[in-house]
Amino acid sequence: MSDHSNDDDDDFVNPRSSTKAKTPETPSTSSKRKLTTPTSSKAKAPKQKKVDDDDDEDDGKEEELPSFKYLKLDSDDEDDEEELVSKNEWRMVEGATRYLRGQPTSLPERGYVNRKIDLREDKNDIVWWAISKAMKTYKKMSNKSEGKKNYLEFHIILKCTIYDMDQEMGSQQSTTSNLTPLTPPIITGKYPPLTAAERLVAETKIRQAGSDGLEIPGTTSRVAFSPPYQNRKYGLFVRIATTTKYCVRTISTIMDPNPKCYFHKGEQIGFVLAQFTDGANKKNDVILHVISSFKYIHGDNEGRSQNATRSIILQNLTKSELPWKSYSKEREAAKKPAAELVEIQDRRLYFDDEDEMMKVYAARQTTTLFQLLLWPDTTIKIICLNLDINLPNGAYKELVEEMDLCGLELKIHDKLSPSAAAAIDLEAGEQIPYLLHAKHRENIGALLTRGRKENKEKVAALYFVSNPHIIYAGQALNSNVHTKNLYGDPVLVYKTNKPSTHPEHKLVPVGLVREEERYKWECHLHICALIASLLKLKNCITPDDFSAQSHPLCINKKINSSYVDKKSWGIVHGIMMEKFLVDVYLGPRTSD
Repeated sequence: MSDHSNDDDDDFVNPRSSTKAKTPETPSTSSKRKLTTPTSSKAKAPKQKKVDDDDDEDDGKEEELPSFKYLKLDSDDEDDEEELVSKNEWRMVEGATRYLRGQPTSLPERGYVNRKIDLREDKNDIVWWAISKAMKTYKKMSNKSEGKKNYLEFHIILKCTIYDMDQEMGSQQSTTSNLTPLTPPIITGKYPPLTAAERLVAETKIRQAGSDGLEIPGTTSRVAFSPPYQNRKYGLFVRIATTTKYCVRTISTIMDPNPKCYFHKGEQIGFVLAQFTDGANKKNDVILHVISSFKYIHGDNEGRSQNATRSIILQNLTKSELPWKSYSKEREAAKKPAAELVEIQDRRLYFDDEDEMMKVYAARQTTTLFQLLLWPDTTIKIICLNLDINLPNGAYKELVEEMDLCGLELKIHDKLSPSAAAAIDLEAGEQIPYLLHAKHRENIGALLTRGRKENKEKVAALYFVSNPHIIYAGQALNSNVHTKNLYGDPVLVYKTNKPSTHPEHKLVPVGLVREEERYKWECHLHICALIASLLKLKNCITPDDFSAQSHPLCINKKINSSYVDKKSWGIVHGIMMEKFLVDVYLGPRTSD
């Protein structure tokens, strides 16, 4: 359960309140912004100051902003920051070409036109579609069992768990005996050992329950499956005696309790989500989303706020390698006004549960990603300091709520026929620059081999993983993908936990790109897979291989925002038309 209170803190300078509801900027109030998408794809040469004769070469090189991670030069972002008196609000420019669409050709009864994000609430709590665990709070819990359990006893627990989830455990029952009346009856358990078939059913259900496992009726314990990872090549079924979600039993046999969580030490674990900006940057809208865990005494709201603030500073703002510090150094190197850390106070939220926090965190980050895709058809450019964007797997409801706050909408404008999609002639800047396109039924290994023969430069393959239930986008330097026991690989997690009714997935290569550019173009496929999942599209990657009419879920977990630029939406939009046969609209909300 989240606590949406917003306590004020004195630890940050100049806290700022912000109402997130945004309306499209009108041409009359838009400052120094073009109202149409620029036709030129060439970036202008960076402005450099004149170097005097007594200046050395290093001083001249210091002005080369394109080498920076956050302060990237942009031909559509030319205003001199020194000339700006006040900061303009980020808004979508009303009248921009991309927001003006013609009438759709698809009939409304087909169910595609104006289809918005589907919340997919029937798919929540699926272990292979889980949201990322950025805080990794589960590591506070012990992964060891209480000791060696009798093999038979363990499987009796499994049988009890699977077949009597809703029944209380009864007392042991005696059976009739052929012994003498003076001999006590033989006692047998209520649950006999599992058969091979029962064991398979039990293990499957426990695997599907994920890391939380299944509760054993009548106890505070759970039984769960611990999957293989890099340091352990095999999986284990473990019995975990737990009291609360973040508290695990003591290890081995000791006389006194030794609680591991702060709740049973007298304090609670809390989670906080906050947003920061640079108050000194009047040219750009700087966005930094942060999360943190902290401990506090229940009922002490002031102490909770102070502890959360200290935790945010320690975990997100002080270390030199963290985004805020890197951004501040770039501002200094570029001879810009020193960065001023400002928290947007009404964006701070407190949570008791890490998963609930991660849903809102991922929703905010993904909304920022969509805002990045709208540049340059916005009043000012966004600088996102979160390089890793966590995707809102299982949190589409939270995503829609956040997009509504920003006045942002994603929907299908039109459904295209295969012939119409094939006839689309995209400009060079609206396509991924493939060196080779994959042939029908060609596998990744064959494509890479062909590419290395026909191209002198190093190449990498872009591909989709697909079946009627999932879609995943990736890149590869060889054909050995999703085969190693790498902990956290979404495809392997799906393969391990998928229901037996799901068919095996297929790897479908799309084409070859330069090896050094593979992550950039993979990022664009990630966005396409996410949009296809959000809009509940049918399987468009391997439609001829599967007859099922289900709607795949995107199982990618993160996107690198540094690869998103002003050309990205044109590329994503083109892929959505060519491969997914839909014309997608992303822009100001046009309907309630």
